[in-house]
Amino acid sequence: MFKIEKGEGLTASLLQLSKYTTPSVIGAAIAAVLFGEGPIFILLKAAAEAGLPNNIAISWLAVCFLVGGLFTILMSLYYRQPIYVAFSIPAIVLIGNALTRYPLNDVLGAILIAGLIVLVIGISGLFKMAIKYVPMPIIQGMIAGTLVSYGIAIIGALPKAPVVAGSTLLAFLLLSIYPVVAQKFPPVLGALIIGFIVAITAGSVDLQAISFNISTLVFVAPAFNIKAILELTLPLAILSIGFGNVQALGILSSQGYVPPTNAFVAVSGLGSIINALFGGHNAVIAGPSIAICAASEVGPQEGRYAATFISGILSIILALLAPLAITFTRAVPGPFIDVLAGVAMISVLSNTFAQAFGGSFRLGALFSLLVSMSRITIWNIGAPFWALIAGTIISLLLENKDYRNMLAAIKK
Repeated sequence: MFKIEKGEGLTASLLQLSKYTTPSVIGAAIAAVLFGEGPIFILLKAAAEAGLPNNIAISWLAVCFLVGGLFTILMSLYYRQPIYVAFSIPAIVLIGNALTRYPLNDVLGAILIAGLIVLVIGISGLFKMAIKYVPMPIIQGMIAGTLVSYGIAIIGALPKAPVVAGSTLLAFLLLSIYPVVAQKFPPVLGALIIGFIVAITAGSVDLQAISFNISTLVFVAPAFNIKAILELTLPLAILSIGFGNVQALGILSSQGYVPPTNAFVAVSGLGSIINALFGGHNAVIAGPSIAICAASEVGPQEGRYAATFISGILSIILALLAPLAITFTRAVPGPFIDVLAGVAMISVLSNTFAQAFGGSFRLGALFSLLVSMSRITIWNIGAPFWALIAGTIISLLLENKDYRNMLAAIKK
């Protein structure tokens, strides 16, 4: 009944771990965490804009890091592949927008149901079949529409705090010019350091507000609001299944691995369910972090799982330090966070637009983008749901050839 792929086993991989723990592996592990968890500022901004209490915001961040770290360790060891589990970046934006219309409990109920759907799809083996029938450009158009406001916020932050926001953006751009430097020192981290130093110098940081306490998880009972479920469940499930997993599958396959497709989906669903119980959101397999750890420069193919194993441990440490991140966000100027969240989103936003408009289904992707950007609400159901509906209808009417080609490719 369960179609989860069989792995190498935990014990054998654990016994060989020290053999592969080299400086290049450790460096890749640190870089993977910085890149994978760098968009933390997007989450922190969403929590602040929703007016969540500190303890709930801390729990949200901590459970995402903790669950991601634990599953990263288990998956890496069991399958002996560089597998990294994190939280969904686009889902944060979707959820942040929803929190302006629904109580947190209602949103968590939708996240939990989306997680259950994803889990069932994973353990039943339906993912391989289902993903073929969903035009990815339409999905990417919807995602791009939800993310673009973060890019626009960069521009809006500059006149509000020219020195702090400008220096933060400039640091990011300068570090991004040279790919070799950017690979070893993430531009987002550089932007954080430079911007923070400038903000302190300008007297814009309330250092006394920053807390160094240890995280505490808070159980938040999900509520099941039919309107929130209709609006959020389908987009969140699609994001969990299609956004990170597809990217990760392609990366691992290109490096000669045979990735456990169904297990990826099942873990995304199970992680989302656990996260939702403590105020967190959707778990995903993180393609960009896997790309760092799966690269040939890290070491022999059979030992690259050590990099994500170490990344998992680092994620758990970050989970314990969640209060520092939350209070830091509320102690620094808002425009500083706007720029950090925006630059952390740049590569994701760029890739999303490229995948939406780089091939077939362009009109469907365009209408999906426009509806998503409009934030229109019909019957109290938000724009992401209607974006998928509108994009699909437009493509069926105006891009029928693309659908026929897609179906023909599936039959082959």
